[in-house]
Amino acid sequence: MKRRWLVGIAGLAALSPLAAMSPGCSQPRPECTVGTASYYPYATTFTLIDGDAESSCGRKDGTVERVGMQVYNPDANGDQVPDRETKLVAIQTEEFGGWYRGGATIDPNPDLNAFAIGPFAAVEPDDNNICTAPSLSAAEVVVLPTGEGGAGGEGGAGGEGGAGEGGAGGEGGAGEGGAGGEGGAGGEGGAGGEGGEGGAGEAGAGGEGGAGEAGAGGEGGAGEPPLEPGSRKLEWSNLRVYVTSANLGNQFEAEVTYSEESCTARYKVVGLWPLVPCGNKGEPDDTICRDPLSGISPDLKVKCAAVDPTQEETEHFCVLDSPSIPAFK
Repeated sequence: MKRRWLVGIAGLAALSPLAAMSPGCSQPRPECTVGTASYYPYATTFTLIDGDAESSCGRKDGTVERVGMQVYNPDANGDQVPDRETKLVAIQTEEFGGWYRGGATIDPNPDLNAFAIGPFAAVEPDDNNICTAPSLSAAEVVVLPTGEGGAGGEGGAGGEGGAGEGGAGGEGGAGEGGAGGEGGAGGEGGAGGEGGEGGAGEAGAGGEGGAGEAGAGGEGGAGEPPLEPGSRKLEWSNLRVYVTSANLGNQFEAEVTYSEESCTARYKVVGLWPLVPCGNKGEPDDTICRDPLSGISPDLKVKCAAVDPTQEETEHFCVLDSPSIPAFK
């Protein structure tokens, strides 16, 4: 971060009467950043803009999902000295992270990542206070057939009240050669319980289903059905983050193409940081999102939305009440 130091103000004032009339130093422009904290990802809304809404690729339309982001400077020449002229941004959905960390038996190929990553076009925001990452590497998870042995995981999907040590763990692990995980990908108040059957492997002891920080674990819920084998891919583009000294990366928008073996769908995604639950006895409560103590900037236009509108019992999070950024009142 650039800094300016004021030196010898009193001495300068004594030397020149004009010094008292000179304007104060302006605040330096912040560098490109995103909202970051371990338990506070973005709450994002997915809106389908291209593709079959009835296909498995179109299932995200109208849903709210936790999405984590991080920025950093890469090493310069591999010598562990940060390259101050380059800012990289990484982005990962809760769903992909959950599969990678034990929610599915996945291909352990190190060239496959559950996150996407790419550079901002500039280190500082443009004249419209926007930091843009035009393209990012693809995030891809390849699910293996049960019993082939993938790389199990220890934790569940992150996020406030994300899975703790348990989750929807299974009795089986990741197959004969697999590394069974301690838990699965329980969400906030996920499936919990004693765990489902998991894979058909011989080894691997599923967890008992922890509830996460804010989750209320069930007593043996059925959990999600097993994933069909094959590739799942997210290709992010035109990532735009609003960055000012008053709004340090607390809103973003992007386009993302989600694809499986047999279908493809493209979405507009809009995200709000920090993640704030807003359900009141299972019903949305907009007043929580507008409370100055929520942590959400009072300048933003927000509302409370259901994570999955097709379900009667679902979580609710505060989201931007706008299809694009900046979303000010």
